[in-house]
Amino acid sequence: MFTGWANVELTTLGRNEAANAATLLWREGHVIDVAYTSLLKRAQQTLNIVLQITGQEKVPVHENWRLNERMYGALTGLNKKETAEKYGAEQVKEWRRSFNTPPPPIDTSSKYWPGNDNAYAHIDESEIPRAECLHDTIKRTLPYWHQSIVPALERGKTVLIAAHGNSIRGMLKALDGISDDEIVGLEIPTGVPLVYELDAELRPIKHADAAGPLSGVFLGDQEDVARKQQQVAEQSALRYGEEEGEGSAPQFLCFGSGCLMLSSGEMREAFDAVDTSGDGLISAAELRAACEKLAESGEGDAFEEDIDWMMEAVDRNHDGQIDFEEFVQALTVQRVPA
Repeated sequence: MFTGWANVELTTLGRNEAANAATLLWREGHVIDVAYTSLLKRAQQTLNIVLQITGQEKVPVHENWRLNERMYGALTGLNKKETAEKYGAEQVKEWRRSFNTPPPPIDTSSKYWPGNDNAYAHIDESEIPRAECLHDTIKRTLPYWHQSIVPALERGKTVLIAAHGNSIRGMLKALDGISDDEIVGLEIPTGVPLVYELDAELRPIKHADAAGPLSGVFLGDQEDVARKQQQVAEQSALRYGEEEGEGSAPQFLCFGSGCLMLSSGEMREAFDAVDTSGDGLISAAELRAACEKLAESGEGDAFEEDIDWMMEAVDRNHDGQIDFEEFVQALTVQRVPA
């Protein structure tokens, strides 16, 4: 779905990613003086998880709408596949990836129009966007960066910002002087802390492991970070068969670094087929049975170590079962060679 300003909560996978981010920060010994986040629950929940796990719950937290994700206008809440079918893949791609082209504006009668939300009652209606391109998002974010975050940095404070891909792009553009063309292609992996060290003039000190136009470094294994950046680039991306022509129905829906060989409409059906007990969860035995069935039909291989590895990698809460969100990950995860 196009989420934008829709105030959805973190998914189970999102909470797990936030916990992993907290672990990375804790291992590095980062002590936070002040934190900033948006008015959206998913960013606030991410921040809360990080502060709790790192034992820094008493850190002052400032919430502001200028750190919100990009406003996707009339696309907010729409299924990305259906949107591409309605408007055409190229048009949707332009809305999502161009610097200056916003999507159609949201109607003020929509349940997703922020002007109808009491959380924004203190903001002049003229300031509440009805649709934003990346350029608009950056223009909206940077005043808060300069007026509220920079003063803390000038006093030598260590700040933590839990925001969103597009609002974070705006701050990185300001920090590193990234061009319009480069910022559009910069991928911000979810749940991976990005750490910047600044000099006395607030100029970034380039880290030895920094990549691309960034001076900061993503914590964790850098090859894993690169894979996660690719996953963001492909997340919910629609893959069209080249022979079908523009605007044709997608053959597959891609998640992460692999493509699930099912159309989006068949996903729940596939999950239910594997979940033979009908309890809404897939056990290791059910996953094994499904893989063996694929192997028998000649459509896949079933190796015990592969099944065990998938369960260990995807079953993040270690309860021995996979829910629907994890199911997608289980079928698209790529085994890392020893």
